[in-house]
Amino acid sequence: MPDQEDLYLSAEEAAGMLGVSLPTLYAYVSRKNIRSVKIANTPKRRYWAEDIQRLVKSPAGHAAKRSSSSDSAITLITDDGLFYRGHDVVELADHATVEEVAGLMWQVPSAFGPSLPRAPKDSVKLLKIYEHMSAPEKAIALFPLVQRENPKAFDLSIDSYARTGADVVRWFAALVVGATQPSTQPLHEFITQACAAPPAHADLIRRLLILSVDHELDHATHSVRVAATTGATPYYAAIAGLAAARGHKIAYGRNEAASRMIEEICTATDPTQPILQRYSQEGHIIGFGPNVHSVSDPRATNLMKALTAAFEGDPEFAKLQKAFSVASELVAYPPEFILLVSFIGRKLGLHRQEIALAGVGRLIGWIAHASEQYNQHHDARPRARYTGTLPRATHLASD
Repeated sequence: MPDQEDLYLSAEEAAGMLGVSLPTLYAYVSRKNIRSVKIANTPKRRYWAEDIQRLVKSPAGHAAKRSSSSDSAITLITDDGLFYRGHDVVELADHATVEEVAGLMWQVPSAFGPSLPRAPKDSVKLLKIYEHMSAPEKAIALFPLVQRENPKAFDLSIDSYARTGADVVRWFAALVVGATQPSTQPLHEFITQACAAPPAHADLIRRLLILSVDHELDHATHSVRVAATTGATPYYAAIAGLAAARGHKIAYGRNEAASRMIEEICTATDPTQPILQRYSQEGHIIGFGPNVHSVSDPRATNLMKALTAAFEGDPEFAKLQKAFSVASELVAYPPEFILLVSFIGRKLGLHRQEIALAGVGRLIGWIAHASEQYNQHHDARPRARYTGTLPRATHLASD
């Protein structure tokens, strides 16, 4: 766990917030699941602030709630950064491979093996029929057929879930770039070659995929976890997420609006006009707004640095920088991650599927959530609380 100053409390601070003595605090570590880390070269420990705050908000003596679909050990969002299983996502983006990050998220380091799943019969012909469809639509249509050819997908143990998850991710990557079958190549190299992109862009793609793996527990990710609760295979858990992401608030709202604005900026004589037009008409600009991080999304900050290095001297990137500068002045927010993803998708020639590239990374996160949900919380079941009209009494007292 990263040693971030404001994520931990001293023993005295923790005991003070809880209103207990130090011996009671020490007893709480095991009884109330308070996490702590040892301070190097001392006998003292520091205590995870979120756990202390959780107990402060709970009534005294209140029993801990049963784990549910919202409990997760996968991704932590703080004011100081984003962490995958305790690892700073920026450090992972700078140094790790996509497959290493998948192994970390799935807790199975060797999930991406040398073999590929068996393809459905006549899959090439089917993909020809599906060629007018988007990558998510192709996946929703094709994944059930792939699963039929690969019965190992029904093994939902942690190791097997991860190995099938690797097959799911490889297949989706192939569908995004228009290939007819997946590859055992490292994902970023496969995508680079399939898009005929300059080799120098391979590292940018690697970085984008890692930064896209997971973030908030959004509706699509929650849908994946709900599907996993029922015992859905990795293929069908992915279908649940893809279907939820096709909702008009996501696919036809924010995502397409962001891609459309990037295209207008890159093709305009004056790249500031699309920005000014949106601001004057709507009072806000898509892709520029508050987020869960205190200052800026670390994913966007890291990816922008890589973009600046990769596209130095590129005319479209120069337009993008000019437009972003004006937008940030108008709304006082930096550009969001989705805009940068859309620009990279455009440069790779993924017309009308610019955001789908991030979906390859996001499927890694979905598989992690699905496996965690099934293998740790598969018996969790939310109960509805009725808020409608009360039934009328059938036996009324007589006068």
